[in-house]
Amino acid sequence: MKRQNYILSILLILFISPLIFVSCNKNLDINQDPNNPTDVPENLILSALLSNFSYEVNGGYPTRVSVLWTKHLAGGIAGNHEGNYLITGGDVNNFWTSFSYSDVMNNAYVLKNKATTNGNPNYSAIAKIVLAWNLSMTTDVFGDIPYSEAFKGTEGIYKPKYDSQEDVYKSIQALLDEAISEAASTTNVLKPAADDLLYQGDMTKWAALAHTLKARFYLRLSNAPGLTASAQAKLALDELAKGSITMATQPKFKYFATTGAENPWFQYAIDGKWAVTTRPSQYYVNKLLASNDPRIAFQATKVVAATNVDPANVGKYIGLTNEAPGNNILNYSAIAPFYSAKDAPLYWMVYPEVEFIKAEAEFLVANKTVNATVTAAYEKAVRASMDFYGIAATDANTYLANNALSSNANTAYGQIMNEKYIANFLMFEAYNDFRRTGLPALPINNEMYPGQTELDQPPRINQIPVRFPYPSGERLYNSDNVPADIPTDPVKAIVIPVWWDSK
Repeated sequence: MKRQNYILSILLILFISPLIFVSCNKNLDINQDPNNPTDVPENLILSALLSNFSYEVNGGYPTRVSVLWTKHLAGGIAGNHEGNYLITGGDVNNFWTSFSYSDVMNNAYVLKNKATTNGNPNYSAIAKIVLAWNLSMTTDVFGDIPYSEAFKGTEGIYKPKYDSQEDVYKSIQALLDEAISEAASTTNVLKPAADDLLYQGDMTKWAALAHTLKARFYLRLSNAPGLTASAQAKLALDELAKGSITMATQPKFKYFATTGAENPWFQYAIDGKWAVTTRPSQYYVNKLLASNDPRIAFQATKVVAATNVDPANVGKYIGLTNEAPGNNILNYSAIAPFYSAKDAPLYWMVYPEVEFIKAEAEFLVANKTVNATVTAAYEKAVRASMDFYGIAATDANTYLANNALSSNANTAYGQIMNEKYIANFLMFEAYNDFRRTGLPALPINNEMYPGQTELDQPPRINQIPVRFPYPSGERLYNSDNVPADIPTDPVKAIVIPVWWDSK
């Protein structure tokens, strides 16, 4: 997977900047390796940074595992795997070491420092947004993580201390505040342009994204110790009032129908680079079918006729469970092309989430009561989710008529979060929302495989995991700093909530 992303980064840099490598210095220093430059300009760092963050993190391991745990997808393979909660310290090493810290956060840190030194605050702004976002995803699955000492190898710090998750979130918000200020700066020696593979140098869009992330993160801490849900919700609403992404500006990363540059979901679940057995779950498909939800056509495919496909399945949506299927995998729905075509964009965040943040926040500000403002926000959020797919307004009206917001507070909260869960299909955020609120109520993935008994399987947990185990590499090389309250045994570790998960 890392090789594919490396190819993608290089292809994109060459595509955007075809003249970068044309000229050479006539007085070539034969002692300098041209394939291992010691100083890379901001524009080249930025393109690779965005590419790596998209492929390795937003479309990478944390998202692929979390959507199994939230039952958006299932892994139809025999034996134990992430889908039925088998995850080890070795499994998470690549995400922690190679992708999250090295490819993304370290390079974001380098970019922000270089941009500051060179007088390019717009580049620093983008670097800080990416750094803050990646920090959030890392701390959300691990809890306490290194940050304040994480990128100080040049200062001789090779075993960085772990910062508390509470402090990491304070740093995340500070980074985003700084980014918003720097995005507004016009005093740049060099400004992002085509090398900005997300917004092509439009800093107003980056600032709006930063405000949106701040709102998301305020709401993330709605049940954190020492904080109140209504106060966090008010902060989220205030932040969105300053600016947010729109349907036209929601962050989506472009991919191409060429080898090595395809959409991550295509590579992961469709063409077989890893497997073709990761598909919409039976729970999720049946859930949408039960409510006649028109979004299913954009999230899953109908089974098509093929060799070894039961004719009775053709033309139907059929979901998968986390076990070896009883018949050919083609008897089950795949992820729809909207998300998984070769050249489908990868959505880092979808606009409907903004409206669902508002709906939940209004509900919390009203002390978990339903009023006209909450109802209107809920309906607007559901319509935004329908609009996201281009679903006709008449179909949206019918759906809302059948799923009107209840006047009962508990039922209404479940409806808001259930609709947000559907709107955030294949999004990492659905996992955070589930842990934060317990909504929607999801069944655990504890299917027993045909012919197996409990004695055939390793220890199982009777709940959806609420964190990743710490990497085995950290326990080997930075053991003194790994939090002592998180067991080495992953079965015991993954049931311990992170700091903000105290519902």
